[in-house]
Amino acid sequence: MGTEYTDQKKKASRKRILKAATELFGRKGYHGTTVDDITQSANLSRGALYWHFKGKSHLLEAVFQRIETEYLDRFIRETTTAGLSPMEKLWYIFKFNSRFAVEHANLIHCLRTLSLELTPSDDDHAQILHHILNKQHAFIADIIREGQESDFLRKDFSADIMTAIILAVHDGIVLQLSVFKHFLDARDATWAFKQITLAGMSADAKIIQVHQSALGNGEGNEKGK
Repeated sequence: MGTEYTDQKKKASRKRILKAATELFGRKGYHGTTVDDITQSANLSRGALYWHFKGKSHLLEAVFQRIETEYLDRFIRETTTAGLSPMEKLWYIFKFNSRFAVEHANLIHCLRTLSLELTPSDDDHAQILHHILNKQHAFIADIIREGQESDFLRKDFSADIMTAIILAVHDGIVLQLSVFKHFLDARDATWAFKQITLAGMSADAKIIQVHQSALGNGEGNEKGK
């Protein structure tokens, strides 16, 4: 009984440290967060943190592992079994990400903040981060390519570009909902996100043309003019 209780306490303290680090890395960035910030937020001693982790660098690796396991692996697993057609899978991608971002906002904010902060100069940390981001991007792009091959999705843009747009708009909506939550409804924003994005990606979507006379100086020179 005593050993079991001790193991439970150890697991609970480790979970508190990871939760605090995830929130702080998402809010202040990795470099802007100190070990003292984490221990104070978790209401634990420095000794407790160092008992579980060798230091902040080791803790960051554990946060990355948490992001990959709790978010990305679950995202891939559930999306894969969401339906047979690429459109069913794409629909579920929007549904899953929107729900997860609301229920686990700290985890999503942490991933996006670190993706902006960490550079190749951060060596191993950047490599782990890029592995997660590349895994996410590749999974979605494969579904889009499947949709293009099945003539459900437009082929004039690459799957990689459309994937980048999906992820960029999703991240932007998460930010907008956190800033303007007093008047933006999450369900309405999610529905609009799905409808606008999928309509623009569909095989019968049209290139938008604007007559030269309606453009300002120097405009109208982009591709597709």
